[in-house]
Amino acid sequence: MNIYGWIGLLGIVLFSLLPLSSIEKRTREEVQKAIITISIIIGIIMAVIVFDINFVVTLLFGFLAMIMLDRKTYTKKRLIIYGVITLIVGIAGYALFRDNPNYVIQHLKEHPESSSFYLAENGEPVITYQSTFIRPLASTVKILIAVEYSMQIEESKIQQEQRISLNDLNRFYLKNTDGGAHEAWLDAMKQDGGIQNNEVTLHDVAKGMITYSSNANTDYLINLLGVDAINKRKSELDLTQHEDVYPIVSALFIPDSIQKDGMTEKDLINALQKLSMEDYRKLAQSISLQMRSGEISASEATFDLSPAIQRVWSDRLIGASANDYGKLLAHISNDELPPIATETIRDLMEWPMKFNEENYKTYTHIGAKGGSTLFVLNNAMYAENLKGDQYEMVLLLNDLNFYERFLLSLNRNSFESKLMNDAEYRNKVREEL
Repeated sequence: MNIYGWIGLLGIVLFSLLPLSSIEKRTREEVQKAIITISIIIGIIMAVIVFDINFVVTLLFGFLAMIMLDRKTYTKKRLIIYGVITLIVGIAGYALFRDNPNYVIQHLKEHPESSSFYLAENGEPVITYQSTFIRPLASTVKILIAVEYSMQIEESKIQQEQRISLNDLNRFYLKNTDGGAHEAWLDAMKQDGGIQNNEVTLHDVAKGMITYSSNANTDYLINLLGVDAINKRKSELDLTQHEDVYPIVSALFIPDSIQKDGMTEKDLINALQKLSMEDYRKLAQSISLQMRSGEISASEATFDLSPAIQRVWSDRLIGASANDYGKLLAHISNDELPPIATETIRDLMEWPMKFNEENYKTYTHIGAKGGSTLFVLNNAMYAENLKGDQYEMVLLLNDLNFYERFLLSLNRNSFESKLMNDAEYRNKVREEL
């Protein structure tokens, strides 16, 4: 619950107490109403803080409780009004939240300039929609970093069990930039007893990058593995439509590094856009080294980039084609990497099997990594069902508004699941795209 939530709840409490400031209005009914309202607000706060229930959901139930406990609700007029409102909200909610995998198809068809989709079945590409165009990967690029990590384990350059100080990791942690991913990983590590003497294993760092999508862990690994080594690996894997990798978190400091006195936001955006990608990458790497050495303290920084500046950052994220990530997934799902690297990368990528035991009823393998910003929604996954059929699927979506991103998030899983489990649906999608 953010500061606006607290302000809103406090406003409701003050509004309910306002009538009691007058002796004439301080009736038994008004006192009871105030007590009920404050009790509901306390209940909302307890539900969010203690039981970690979504604030919006809790607030809706709170308002429903206020209506139900108000005596005036049970007049004929109010019952009709609330009935009509409930009906309208119900219809709107059904239209918005119903399972609709076809929404993804429709979006792809209507936005070919910013969408890519790739699907291979048993090694054969069956759908390649705009799949040669380079799109921003966001966190999906972490698959390549995980592959390089696995190969360096294979080559004995690094060890899974080597201990990593959380202080070193936190040098790359910029709060409020990864949707709580880093904190969620740390909480899971604490619950599992994975933190000892303020240290974790390197393999747990890699898991935090893939399973929880910690950006801090990602930039730590980029520094450890080496940018040049990662970029060389993509060439060895024949990823010909993949831009060079650079640190993700440090790029968020680029606007501050080039900001000059008197610059407006428009001036800053123009300056960022004028930077060549080569200079942009070099600047991100330089800042990352300063973060590693402590010259730049991420823990003391405040993330306050406007959506317009975040758009520039999002557009300049490492890009690649859906074809290349289909190829990368095939290297993993077909066990084309050396044996230790294969075992390592599968352990990292196949977290959906561990998090949802229902998957074992249908699949022997599922590996996945998504990626998102305010404007991007991506997912790359491979799967093998109990019959032995293998699939590699890559969905890259850019230039999204809030509404599109919301609906695509709701329907992406059902779209992907139906594609893998329904041959007729696969044919339908192939024909439409």
